[in-house]
Amino acid sequence: MNTSYEKERLKKTTIVYLVVMVLIVVLILLAVQDTQVKTVAVILVLLVGAAAIIVQWLLLGKKGDATKMQEPVKPVQSAPKAEKPVQKSSSPVPPKQEKKEEAPKEEVSTQTGSQCETAGVYHCSEHPDKTVTMEEGKRFPPCRGDDKGHSATWVLES
Repeated sequence: MNTSYEKERLKKTTIVYLVVMVLIVVLILLAVQDTQVKTVAVILVLLVGAAAIIVQWLLLGKKGDATKMQEPVKPVQSAPKAEKPVQKSSSPVPPKQEKKEEAPKEEVSTQTGSQCETAGVYHCSEHPDKTVTMEEGKRFPPCRGDDKGHSATWVLES
């Protein structure tokens, strides 16, 4: 997740909330004649706006903590195994080839809104049937699983 991008977006959204709150307060002050109603309306607008801003900032902190916990863990490489000596055979049949052990592949995963660093086909961790084809530098979209969008962890398919 690009935290500087998220923080910049959060600052802009907070400014928009503040501007909207000021406009609503000005409209209330101009349109409402009763001072008691005017006072109650202004207080309600300020409380609701402040609550929206606080919730928005708190959610950013939780979202940042969740992505820190979801970082992929690099696999530990084991020491190479000793090779078995090749046995010579007098028969014309070629010897069986030994299966090579594949090293565990590092899982590439990322979040909705982050930039793609490895191009390929990704699937949603919650809805494996939902896939997106990504190019480097493009931002990951939300998953449209269950007919509604949600922030997703996208996993690169091999």
